[in-house]
Amino acid sequence: MTDTTNTAKKEPGRHSWLIRITAAVLAVIMIAGVVVYQQTNIQTVSEERQENKAVKIAAKQLLEDSDYANASRIERMSTYTRNIFTSKSTSKDYEIAGQIAVTQGNYEEAIALTSEAIRLLDDGDEAKAAELYLRMGYLHIMQENYEEAVKWLDLGIELTPTMQARIIRAQALVNLGRAQEAHEDITRMLEEEESGEAYIADLVNVYEAAGDYSTAADLCSRLYESTGSAEYLLNRAYCYTNLGQMEKAASDRERYAQAGGTETGAADVMLGIGWMRAGEYDKAGQQFIKALEGDYADPDSLYYYVVLCSYITQNYEQACEYGDKLIAKINQGEDTGIASVRVEDTTGKLQVSLAKTDLSSLCLMTGASHVQMGDFDQAVDSLTACLEQNGGVVYANYLRGTCLLAAGKYEEAEKDFDAAIAAGEEAEKSHYGRGLCRMELGDREGAMADFDWVVLNGSDQELFEESSALLLQLMEEDRQQESN
Repeated sequence: MTDTTNTAKKEPGRHSWLIRITAAVLAVIMIAGVVVYQQTNIQTVSEERQENKAVKIAAKQLLEDSDYANASRIERMSTYTRNIFTSKSTSKDYEIAGQIAVTQGNYEEAIALTSEAIRLLDDGDEAKAAELYLRMGYLHIMQENYEEAVKWLDLGIELTPTMQARIIRAQALVNLGRAQEAHEDITRMLEEEESGEAYIADLVNVYEAAGDYSTAADLCSRLYESTGSAEYLLNRAYCYTNLGQMEKAASDRERYAQAGGTETGAADVMLGIGWMRAGEYDKAGQQFIKALEGDYADPDSLYYYVVLCSYITQNYEQACEYGDKLIAKINQGEDTGIASVRVEDTTGKLQVSLAKTDLSSLCLMTGASHVQMGDFDQAVDSLTACLEQNGGVVYANYLRGTCLLAAGKYEEAEKDFDAAIAAGEEAEKSHYGRGLCRMELGDREGAMADFDWVVLNGSDQELFEESSALLLQLMEEDRQQESN
């Protein structure tokens, strides 16, 4: 699946799903190989009952090989069989050897042996050719060589178009970025095959990867109706989330929880991100709080989302509540997770902050929320935590400077305004704030320089008027001092 909302649920599964189903197919081949091996009396070297002269010669050579003597029984089977083939060299022999190589997980060797089996195969045996072609496709998938896999699967499916092979090929095509081609082939297959419903659970992956969430949701509905499994409600909620049908997704989440589903936390995170994408930040925040208070495996990472959504919706009290909780953990030296998804819909200075680390952004938003609540002391603590993070946001210097100024801590405030001005952050307000600090600290020339900068370079009318008034006040006081 291609969408970022899938991080809460299914993204790691696309390749692993294909490997698992292909490995299951090869496991059947392996069992068949061992059966054939026994039926054809291919035995280990410790069994001296061989009548064939070539077999005895091969056995003697192997007994002199210390690596062979120390090998496991299944390794000896493969090695011994390959030595026998130096004299037999039939297609069936190489096929069996390839099957034995699969039991060892040696897919590269299995590919070479199966390729030789195909080369020696009788031209008229189409059934066996199809079987070997498909096997080659499966082996290449286990090597994650999807281009070769698709080539061999095409040949096999042309002769024997099994649903299993077509589904595996479809997922291989998805992994190659050819999702639309996979989508079209699977759609044709469902139209052609009456027994297609048995494979619907696997097909959902293909439709999701192709971005056809509507069809995937319909398939999930069929599966839920036929099996009653709540897992398909969760899967359908994922599809609805990608379709932007958030009310339906939320309904499926509730039904999933009522049915005893165990991944409600992950579902809440998925829906929270979906609500954010829909611009419903209040609902998103509540969804993240549900996950935070529920069974989500990494709760610390959710604080960022809760604070972000709370700040955007101007729920500053809630932003402070959850931001303070994580900042307390940071100050205690605890390791905390941070969210990795950025939201591009925010405006103003927070858009700048979100380009930095999420942890510093969380501290910044918490500090800004405390400013809005008028709690300047707590704001200073949060903004200090922001600046102490790697990638701390310079905007926090400006905000902390205003808080320190309000608290009468002029020297500290001046340093913060210095940093903000040096970085070009809120230059007009920072010059004005620094001017006020310098006035209180007795640096009249410095204060006049700052107010003069605002008058000459600023665009805020209110700051222009206040700076002009203060500049005139300082100049008048200087004039009076000179007169005296």
